[in-house]
Amino acid sequence: MLMIVGWYLGREYDKSVYKANRDSLTGLFNRRYVLDNIQKSFSKAKRKRNKLAIILLDVNDFKQINDNLGHETGDQVLKCISDLLIDSFASEDIVARWGGDEFLIVSSFTDETMLNQKVSHFKGSIKGKHWRHNGLSVSIGKAIYPSDDKTFESLISKADANMYRFKSYHNSNT
Repeated sequence: MLMIVGWYLGREYDKSVYKANRDSLTGLFNRRYVLDNIQKSFSKAKRKRNKLAIILLDVNDFKQINDNLGHETGDQVLKCISDLLIDSFASEDIVARWGGDEFLIVSSFTDETMLNQKVSHFKGSIKGKHWRHNGLSVSIGKAIYPSDDKTFESLISKADANMYRFKSYHNSNT
């Protein structure tokens, strides 16, 4: 009997940890998980002498999708983008919903070509998908540890600035 109670409590604990660390819509890691675990990623990158990419991604014109096609369609878009991110990035990368229509990826790498291939694969998946909202696109910004900066806060700020620079370029050319 005691074993059954122990098993049940362990299972309930695992469920609560999962829920605390995951986004309820997409199943991706959430912002809290990233903030609680980012130092482990930095330590591992330092120890292995790897680089660490902080990649921010924003769905362009997402408000229009929600306004014109409904929130259910917007939710489906976010879920689909989540699936494409999971398919494009390695299991050891952290893929998270950062908030709203923004996603964050933390990727450790030694060869920038491999990182760029992951990003290109994702971009190709977005372009190759038949979207109900015609011409869905994303803006992506990245910052690299240690070349761009050495703290998560600075890297996220640089990735965010790069993403919005890309977004403003995209908007001025459409």
